[in-house]
This record gives sequence, C-alpha cells and structure tokens, in this order.
Amino acid sequence: MTVLKLDYSRFNHNIINLQALKNGGVRKLEDGLIAPAREETTCELVPEHAAEPIKNMDDILRISRYLIENGRYRDNMLFIVGINFGLRVSDLRMLRFSNLINDNCTFRDSFPVFEQKTRNTRIRKKNRYVTINNAVVDAVTLYLEHTPGVCLSDYMFRNESGRGGNKNEPLARYTIERILKGVAEELDINVKMSTHTLRKTFCYWLMVRGGNDSRRLLLVQKMLNHSSPAQTLDYIGLTYEEIEQAYHELNLGSKPTGLHLVDSEVYEKDVV
Repeated sequence: MTVLKLDYSRFNHNIINLQALKNGGVRKLEDGLIAPAREETTCELVPEHAAEPIKNMDDILRISRYLIENGRYRDNMLFIVGINFGLRVSDLRMLRFSNLINDNCTFRDSFPVFEQKTRNTRIRKKNRYVTINNAVVDAVTLYLEHTPGVCLSDYMFRNESGRGGNKNEPLARYTIERILKGVAEELDINVKMSTHTLRKTFCYWLMVRGGNDSRRLLLVQKMLNHSSPAQTLDYIGLTYEEIEQAYHELNLGSKPTGLHLVDSEVYEKDVV
C-alpha cells in the first residue's frame, strides 16, 4: 500500500494567522502570483441591513465621552437613551421629559409607549413599558444641568438649529442619522451607523449580558415583536458572527493539527 505524504513546509509562509486577522491583519499573495483583472466583474447581491450594533463597549464609552467633552449634551442624551431604551427612532424622537420625570421632579421607574410601527399591525393593542436605568438618569441630568429653561413638556431631543428657533420641535429622523454617522466618522468607529444602530445595540447587549441564554433570546424576540428567534438573532447580528467564526475555524485541507471534519449548517439570511 502506498502512503501519500504531503509536505506542508512549503506552505508555512501562507498559513493564516487567525489572531492577526482578528487584529486587522491582511493575508496577501506574493507579487506575481496572479495578474490584474482584464474586465470588470460583478455579481448580484441582496442589499444588506444598513445598520449594525456597536459591539465594542470601549466604542460606546468613547462616543459618550467625546460628546460630553465637546459640550454636546443633547446628543449624548440621545445616544445613551437610544441604546438603553431600544425604541425605534420614530418613538425615540417623540419622547418628552414628562415621559421620564414626574411633576415633583423625581424620575419614574418606567413609562408606557404605544409604538407607532406596531399600533396598526397588532390585533391586540398594547403598550410597551420602558424601564429607566441609572445611565439614562445620569445623561438626562447632565443635559439639564447645562441647558437652562427646559420644561417638562419639552421634547427631549429638540431641534436646536436656526430653522427650529425656539419652537418645541423634535429632531427629524435624518438629522439623528446625520449625527450618528458624523460621530462614527469623527472617531473612526468601524460600524455601519444609522438610527437602527441604537436599537440594535440595545438588543445585542441584552443578549451578550444575558450570556446568550435561550430565555433571554425569547425575551428580546418578544420585545421586538419578531416571528422567530432566528429573525431576532439575524437582526442583532449574532448569526453572522457565528458563521464567520465557523469559517475561520474550519480550515479544511490546511496543515493539520489534528485535521477533522465537523458537522456544519448553512444559513440563508432574509433581508428585511
């Protein structure tokens, strides 16, 4: 019987360093191994979600610190409230201080929201109750300490531009998106940022802090009114992470360190 023996030594310089990839390393072919393209190549792709959650806690802290240091207390309040409440921007932008604060200036423990998007789709109408945590209390207090003349009836995220003047008008959705994209660009944060980022960040960290527990997943699914746990995982970006990790760890046919095949699954991602 002939035993086929593969010499992997000549491939050593091309072995992927997974740690380097995680740290931003790039695997590059040696010059001359492949010629430049002779024609344009394209393939049809389904558009991906236009937003991602912020998965790095350091980035969350950097954003808040940057906004505070630059005196942008309203924008910091918007960011902190957004990632702690998990509301859609259509509901977030309409919040007033009276939603969070009682007439005697004490903070409520929670408050109800009749969500705009689902109020016409749910057979059984019901409110969603939002809990006010200490991070939100701190951000709101910081804003009020630096902003005189605020009333309980004021929108929390008022339009402070020249066109808005002294009118009690909330920020427009496109303005909120511009603020978030601008901060990500200024701080070089590699996240697809949009208004959905706030809600997705809320859901992502609910899952991560819950140890990705199945009961926590069902809770988040119920909060988002999703039809399945798979839809929720897809929405908050966990499924893709798991697929990407599986690809990196598979390495079929590379130099063996105990080469083995693994059971695998292939996922299709519906685009919402």
